[in-house]
Amino acid sequence: MALILSYYKNIPFLDSFMKNKIDENELQYTGSELKGKTIGIIGFGSVGKKVAEFCRVFDMNVLVYARNPVVQSDDFVKMTDFDTLVGSSDIVSVHVSLNQQTKQLINKDVFKKMKNTALFVNTARGGIVNERDLIDALKNKDISGACLDVFESEPLPIESELRNLRNVILTPHTAGLPDGLKFHKKRYDFFVNNIKRVENGEEPESKLNQL
Repeated sequence: MALILSYYKNIPFLDSFMKNKIDENELQYTGSELKGKTIGIIGFGSVGKKVAEFCRVFDMNVLVYARNPVVQSDDFVKMTDFDTLVGSSDIVSVHVSLNQQTKQLINKDVFKKMKNTALFVNTARGGIVNERDLIDALKNKDISGACLDVFESEPLPIESELRNLRNVILTPHTAGLPDGLKFHKKRYDFFVNNIKRVENGEEPESKLNQL
């Protein structure tokens, strides 16, 4: 949500404008509200669901695609197929894990189906996207812009064209670290607690294989 707001309110540009002490009468500013926009959420696990909750607050429309839907559509979240989602959304946000089924799921064909005004957001894993196709789509204006926290190669190579595109906001894989070292401590405490539970013959708090 921070990336989406930064893009539509043009915050990186405005920050640079103010710090460069440019005459404010020269400001050529464009921005947009989120109300009424349609976001397409690919993947509806815990993160995708949380994003949908935030979007409700901003009076947005929410479309969701999930390989194995665990919820039915309601008055707010509408489950749909993949092509309908990418073709109908103003914002496409990826929230799936990287595996053989999702590797380069987002490619040239997908970008061609998106609106040319669409914003693409990836805070999941870089390998889900064909980065060359993304760069071409941005340069050819097949889509309006992108907000990226993850990349095919990390750290992002210095020579990457993404660094020079004005319609892109980049962050260094930090979306999941909102509280720095404290967040790491919380994560490690979770691991240690699960190990202790197994040692004591108890079920772990969470497990990958539920069978």
